[in-house]
Amino acid sequence: MRVKFFLILISVCLISLKTNAQNPKSDFKIVGYYSINAAMEADTSQVPFDKLTHIILAFVNPDVLGNFNRNFDALVPFIKAAHSHDVKVLYSIGGGASPEEYHALLKQNKTRQGVIKNLVSKVLQYDVDGVDVDLELGYVFGPKSMAISRSFPRENPAIPGTDPNYGIFIMELAQALRSHNKLITVALPSRPADVVTQEVLSQFDFINIMSYDHTGQSRPDRPGHHSTYVDAMDDLDYYRFTLLVPKEKLILGVPFYGRGFGPGLADPVITSMKYVDIVSTYAGAEWVDHWDLPNGYIMYYNGIPTIKNKTKLAKKEAAGIMIWELRSDATGKKSLLNAINEAVRDKLNTY
Repeated sequence: MRVKFFLILISVCLISLKTNAQNPKSDFKIVGYYSINAAMEADTSQVPFDKLTHIILAFVNPDVLGNFNRNFDALVPFIKAAHSHDVKVLYSIGGGASPEEYHALLKQNKTRQGVIKNLVSKVLQYDVDGVDVDLELGYVFGPKSMAISRSFPRENPAIPGTDPNYGIFIMELAQALRSHNKLITVALPSRPADVVTQEVLSQFDFINIMSYDHTGQSRPDRPGHHSTYVDAMDDLDYYRFTLLVPKEKLILGVPFYGRGFGPGLADPVITSMKYVDIVSTYAGAEWVDHWDLPNGYIMYYNGIPTIKNKTKLAKKEAAGIMIWELRSDATGKKSLLNAINEAVRDKLNTY
């Protein structure tokens, strides 16, 4: 009897080891942002749920009265498909050009509580797993008039013009979501403004560090790469050793797009080019981090080797990888998402 039990135990362990080997996301978060409009129309069989742990739907925002009136019934098949793959789905509020109406809505206790109540109601109605807060310009960045990039906070952490009600909103939203066992996450720059205190940071289940756009259209005087491996190391170090956030809460953000600079400082910056468009246009572009364009511009992005290296860095110094955004990826051997999954499994090879 003991021998039989021992053999059964060995078989269970072997099955478990095989399953974990085939499922790289078992202990590592792979978080992808996805357009909510696209999700409503998506062929769910084409969405790479098997390579993700979380999908964040961007963006869900209120009207000027704090109501979330949009009908999300068309999201139901997407949410069910994600859950069938054990992928959690979150709404993301805000966006790169965060709506101005939040300032007025967060200022007064009554309207702020109304926004939270209405948002949590939308979470519960559609069986979503939580809320991601992506309030940027004027909230954890300075105001829009400053035209700052995500590198600006690196140089000046005391950014004027941020919303003093941001922290109050986060703490109240976190309490409301946790009362329903729902998640609260956040997208933050490499150097968030001082409104994002340690007390506020502690509210989040995990933090998506936007380790990209360190230069770009707002910094034409700084041509070059907007998202290097060194940037990733510096950003993780800042959160771990200056902001004292445990690595178990940190998710390293990577770009699935490029930004291009011209040969002269007066040339306009190419604000964005999808990774899929880069590698489908230029043969071999997936193996490097920049490409010389025919017009004298240089396009800067992350190719497969850097994405793998960043993933391995995140395995060591953080708890996962975040992607902006999933629909910009290529397919097959050129896919960055595939590269991330390969790097999560890989314990020996380095680049």
